[in-house]
Amino acid sequence: MKKYLVLGLVFLLIGSLVIGCGGGKAPATSEPSGNAESTKTQESAQTGQAEKAEKEIVIGLSMSEDTQFLVNVRKAAEKKAKELGVKLITMSGQSSVEKQVNDVESLIAQKVDAIILNPLDKEGLGNAVDKVKAAGIPLVEVNTYTTNDKYDVYVGSDEEDAGRIQGEFVKRTMGTKGNLVILYGVMGHSGQIGRYEGLKQSLLDPCPDWKVLADMTGNWQRDQGVRIMEDWLQKFGDSIDLVVSQNDEMALGALQAIEAAGKQDKIKVLGIDASPDAIQAVKEGRLALTVFQDSFGQGQKSVEIALGLVKGQKYNKQEMIPFQEVNKENADQFIEKLKEWE
Repeated sequence: MKKYLVLGLVFLLIGSLVIGCGGGKAPATSEPSGNAESTKTQESAQTGQAEKAEKEIVIGLSMSEDTQFLVNVRKAAEKKAKELGVKLITMSGQSSVEKQVNDVESLIAQKVDAIILNPLDKEGLGNAVDKVKAAGIPLVEVNTYTTNDKYDVYVGSDEEDAGRIQGEFVKRTMGTKGNLVILYGVMGHSGQIGRYEGLKQSLLDPCPDWKVLADMTGNWQRDQGVRIMEDWLQKFGDSIDLVVSQNDEMALGALQAIEAAGKQDKIKVLGIDASPDAIQAVKEGRLALTVFQDSFGQGQKSVEIALGLVKGQKYNKQEMIPFQEVNKENADQFIEKLKEWE
């Protein structure tokens, strides 16, 4: 009997040792649980980094003023930014260098990822360029450019080409002599300077019998084109054969004054930009010529390049989009082109 009692106690002792050994291994089984928690933490950190890397990119757009052409540039930029998932902060300098400088400083203070600048004045926005680059912000200039060439990329067209197209059209359709007046854009603006140089090279220098009766800045504005043309009609009367305007807004203003005076059959008017109402006027034979400048292409490309610069991509210093002549024969083609962008 004692023998069986002793054996029972031995089995009980062995059983307790087995259970004890199993209990001793419990911390080891908890180790995989600890690794799972660590992995979860790492995944959370990686997700946070990915979210930070994919944070919304913000681009600032500083426009010089609100002419129809520049409104189209802005609208194209806004449309492209939406397509690319980029936030675009737009500001208008309202034809004031001081306000545009303040706008650029505001964008810098907001720590935008890139800035697109449409400078009102080649010289006047030079300091703003320095401030943007000192802040380490990529800078794209669109449609017009600054003398300060520290910007990363210029998106636009060769302004001299527009003036050359006007000059060649005059020689082809009106000959090598006559009297003309010139409506300039904002003085010191790269468009104003370049377009005059192109006209000078193609018409005024090779054809000295084309006499400039008067020239004046209409600051790209239609109402100023009306007022200036009214004054010239009173002063020069039927001596004027041709109005060369550096943009469509002033050209249409001049045309309004000419038509009001009943002299539309005597005086031809040339514009630049190919705004919708200018192309329609060309189609109707009221405006002799406009020059297509791709406002939509410029606006879209400026956003694409600004985003690319933020991502470290490289571009040429100048991304040029050519001008094209718009006359009565091809006006319908450009009307259709504008419809595609609406």
